[in-house]
Amino acid sequence: MAQLTEARKYSEKIIKGLSSGVSHFHAVNYMQNQLIAGGFEEIKEVDEWKVKPGKAYFYTRNQSTIVAFTVGNKVKEGVSAFKIIGCHTDSPVLKLAPFSKVNNKCGFQQMNMQMYGGGLWRTWFDRDLGIAGKVIFKDKNDKITSKLWDSKSAVMNIPSLCVHLDREPDFKFNKETHLKPIFATHVIDQLMGESIKTKEGDDIYNV
Repeated sequence: MAQLTEARKYSEKIIKGLSSGVSHFHAVNYMQNQLIAGGFEEIKEVDEWKVKPGKAYFYTRNQSTIVAFTVGNKVKEGVSAFKIIGCHTDSPVLKLAPFSKVNNKCGFQQMNMQMYGGGLWRTWFDRDLGIAGKVIFKDKNDKITSKLWDSKSAVMNIPSLCVHLDREPDFKFNKETHLKPIFATHVIDQLMGESIKTKEGDDIYNV
């Protein structure tokens, strides 16, 4: 019973981390907060490091990469041995294209997408999809800044034909024409107006 309770707590922690990493920016932000809570000290990549034995440090780059390390208690001058473990903060995903708006076609508002990585794109059909990433905008002082954003809920969908209209044994599709999610009309109007108003009243010029 004790092992089951421990496994459940560990699983819930893993699920929370995966759910928080809706983009590579969000994943790095989550890991950064976890490291700080665990006693790691943030340093800057461009600074001269003054690391101490027995201490733990981390730095980030472009909010999309994070590097963390610990220094052994017996380390004095120089490093004679080290271990490196690496992994991705990103994953195959559909990304909004630079010119993402698609003109109204047959009454539908759609978005142009880019395929990032080698995804199993057939699994993206008929699923509720949200939007997440880093938003760059000008604040009230006309200063360029950025914030992480997550729609938290589904805002678009990539539909496929029902089975009695598609009798092909293999699911075939065109990446350039078929992977264009459908947006609800009122959502597309809000996102693609002349400017996007945030709750604080800032104008967003680049999403």
